[in-house]
Amino acid sequence: MKELKKHIEKIVSLNEEEWKVLKNGIEKESYSKGDLILSEGEHCDFIAFVQTGLFRFYTMKEENEKVIEFWFPLDFFSDYRSFLTNTPTNFYIEAMQPGTIWKIKRTYMNKLYEESINFNKLGRIVSEQLFLMKALRLDSFLTDSPKERYLQLLIKDPKILQAVPQYMIASYLGITAESLSRIRKRI
Repeated sequence: MKELKKHIEKIVSLNEEEWKVLKNGIEKESYSKGDLILSEGEHCDFIAFVQTGLFRFYTMKEENEKVIEFWFPLDFFSDYRSFLTNTPTNFYIEAMQPGTIWKIKRTYMNKLYEESINFNKLGRIVSEQLFLMKALRLDSFLTDSPKERYLQLLIKDPKILQAVPQYMIASYLGITAESLSRIRKRI
């Protein structure tokens, strides 16, 4: 909880009573490598904070995995579309290594929004971060070449290159493993 508290304090200052209320509705969960936190067809009713581990967000298309995102310690994550619309997800969230998350459910979060402007501010900023992550990724797919996306990955998220298998990196970049290999050779 210490890491979560530090991270939240960077966003908004909560008083002791607000921390107590938050602690009452947040759950610590641990996962083993390969565990699914969310599966296609389920409703994503939570937002989570990664304390330890590595998690991926992906979908299956024609028996191929399409990796959308990776989440590391200090990242918030959710299938935010499913979360907001209360509709089934088309995606999976999987632990890529043993990890621990802090999870808050939508119903409790809505209760917090009603209780405090600080919780409203926290929720707004976290949702803005989740939106920007998706928007920047979409922009990159619309405007950048695969080589440019790889170079951006080298600069912005080099930890992905160290922690994630090459075939998943290729999927994340929207290319084949062979294309990724050619790009890496040319750089």
